[in-house]
Amino acid sequence: MNKTGLLVRLAVVIIFASLAVGFISAQIFYRFTYLSEVEVAEKEIAQLYETVSATASIAAYLGDSELAKEVVNGLATNDIVDFAMISAGDIQVSSAFTEEDRINQSRFDIYSPFIKDQVVGQLTIIHDINYISRNAKDLGAINATALVAQSIVVTLVAIIIAYLLITQPMISIAKALHKITPGGSKRIPVPSFHNSSELGKLVRDVNNLLDKAERQISQERTLRQEIELLEKRFRMLFENSVSPIVLMEPRGSILLYNGAFSVLLTKLGLHFKKNFGPMLEELFDEPELLHKAVQMSFANDEIATGEYKLTANKLDDNVWVQVVVTSITSDNMKEYYQITLHDISKRKKELELLNQRAHFDQLTQLLNRHATEKSLFDMMVRRQDFAFILMDLNGFKQINDIYGHESGDEILVFVANQLKKVLRQDDIACRWGGDEFVVVLPHADDMSVKMVAEKIHTRITKQHYLINHDKHVSVGASMGVSFYPKDSHQLPQVIKLADVAMYEVKKFKDTDPSRYLQFSYEMNVKQG
Repeated sequence: MNKTGLLVRLAVVIIFASLAVGFISAQIFYRFTYLSEVEVAEKEIAQLYETVSATASIAAYLGDSELAKEVVNGLATNDIVDFAMISAGDIQVSSAFTEEDRINQSRFDIYSPFIKDQVVGQLTIIHDINYISRNAKDLGAINATALVAQSIVVTLVAIIIAYLLITQPMISIAKALHKITPGGSKRIPVPSFHNSSELGKLVRDVNNLLDKAERQISQERTLRQEIELLEKRFRMLFENSVSPIVLMEPRGSILLYNGAFSVLLTKLGLHFKKNFGPMLEELFDEPELLHKAVQMSFANDEIATGEYKLTANKLDDNVWVQVVVTSITSDNMKEYYQITLHDISKRKKELELLNQRAHFDQLTQLLNRHATEKSLFDMMVRRQDFAFILMDLNGFKQINDIYGHESGDEILVFVANQLKKVLRQDDIACRWGGDEFVVVLPHADDMSVKMVAEKIHTRITKQHYLINHDKHVSVGASMGVSFYPKDSHQLPQVIKLADVAMYEVKKFKDTDPSRYLQFSYEMNVKQG
């Protein structure tokens, strides 16, 4: 049996309570019995006086010592009388001498047998207190024993009743509850005779809680399964994403990354490490631009996006990514950054190719006319002066007609390469159209134009060997020059003046080949 069980504790409490109540009750009952016996003794002594009062009255009145002696001896034979004495006039008759404490005594006046109110003597009776106490103790002990026995019986009955009505049902409830699995369908049966009792109500309340727990656990189980399914799907999306995804702390410590990020690091010739700096700055060619864009977006509660070039240690081609930075705040108010990198290198290359095609001549790789005009407009907006040289090839048509278009294209490429070798970085070389070329010289004067034109003419008039035809050919050039804003503030007029000057000098291609340069201001041409 469990020493700390409910029945044991209840029995101990009942036993101790019964003993305490029995002890206190026995003490009270003993005291009550004692006082009651003393009172009974006093009443009996009073009755004894009534019995001997007539005889004592005659003895006292006559002063008869013998008669008085018989009276006191007769009284002394009673169990409750310890000592008796009659005092009348000169006589004093008593029973055997005693030195007992005379506190517990009774005194009665002896009246004249003839005159009712005349006192002729006094009768003193001392109680036998030992007898009275002994008798009271015996009676009290008997009553106390009976009371204790009754308490024991009541205690045993109370324990049995408590066991049958409380402890046993509660033990059965506890065992049934112990066998129940949370979320299961088993319930606690209501104990017999307890359908309307507190235990029955407790069992029904517990079963209601089990019903609620079953529903809640079922809902939580279903929710957990859904969460696990979603987690698997998100994990699958995260791991199988072709775009690198990184979860990191604001200071740069990487907490989570997918396989695509590892592939990107390998592609860049880098090894993984826990921290590449805030916003992965070590991976970017211009990290300060990324930082600035992210701060501006976060300040406006927006997701930061942008296109940035990565630093590649291994690749010759540039790696461009679209960066998406999202700020995430957890339940404990801790901030994290999710960085997604979409590789846009192919799109960037396609855009560059489209830009190349839109702005460059595909044959010579020089700027085309559209791109050159745009550059000239930009220079004019900035009020930057320049020299505009329009050059037309002499003898090109014959080569193209005789040796074919491929040879003609070869000559055009040759001329373009010579221009690239002569011109400075800020100068512009353009294939204007057909066999016409344009050279733009910023901040140029007459002397610098003549020097550049001479270098160009010297290079392009050299013999060029056509491999496919095993022939050496050469071309000449006629150049017309106009200045902005010296000759005109309008680009169409600047172009027209150079064109007129070029056709003017072209008149001398056969008669005077050394004359290949003409300035528009030297001619008598009306502007615009």
